[in-house]
Amino acid sequence: MSRGIGRRHLAAVALMAIGMTACGGGHDGGAPTAKATVSRGTEQSARVLSQQQLEDAVVDAHDLPGVQVNGIGAGTNGVGNGVIHATRHTNTNPSLCAPVSAAVDAASGYTPVGSVQRIAGRKGHSAILTLVSYRSADAARVINELRTALKSCKGYTAGPMKATYEDVEATNGPPQGDDGVAFRLKLTMEPGEDSLKLPIRVIAIRHGSTLAIYKTTSTPGTSASIPSDLVNAQAKVLDAAVHTTP
Repeated sequence: MSRGIGRRHLAAVALMAIGMTACGGGHDGGAPTAKATVSRGTEQSARVLSQQQLEDAVVDAHDLPGVQVNGIGAGTNGVGNGVIHATRHTNTNPSLCAPVSAAVDAASGYTPVGSVQRIAGRKGHSAILTLVSYRSADAARVINELRTALKSCKGYTAGPMKATYEDVEATNGPPQGDDGVAFRLKLTMEPGEDSLKLPIRVIAIRHGSTLAIYKTTSTPGTSASIPSDLVNAQAKVLDAAVHTTP
């Protein structure tokens, strides 16, 4: 196998491993902007969604005509339910990047109430969608810690395989939900002068005590983007779910 073919194969394997989905127009980001959070009273009135309520809150064709939603993961029923768990800062070096590293995996340092993970979007342009329900104010803490980490985190290694991530950069915060953060970074294969970098984009939006995390990855030399229609549709569903009195 030639070096060129070997490197392309390595990139393809990496993309499949981290849930590569096709890219197109969407949230491209830019300079980060600040966003006011909701009032304390509004936040406290938001429902903490159960595992079943999260599963019911996943966007479908009624919310976004033409959307395709596919189950992934090895969680409950093998469709990506209950797959998110609290992460440890010791898994990331430097540790100040731990909130960023966790967000790439749609997780945090806090134990969730429940979680749902799917591949969602239209044919040819989708993203990994993860909904995570937290207790009390933990969801707000996740967003705040991620926002703080993005101010100083520029790159890190994570996991047992010491995967290398570089070029971490905060982008425009999303307008949906009660608060949110967006960023981009690159997974570096074969670190060095001849490295191969896979662009990744992540959007994390808080809806009360529930987080919606969107992630997409693209091939080297292209720009990863997340479908804006998917984000808008899922945001409407979650807003209704968390701010509606049972």
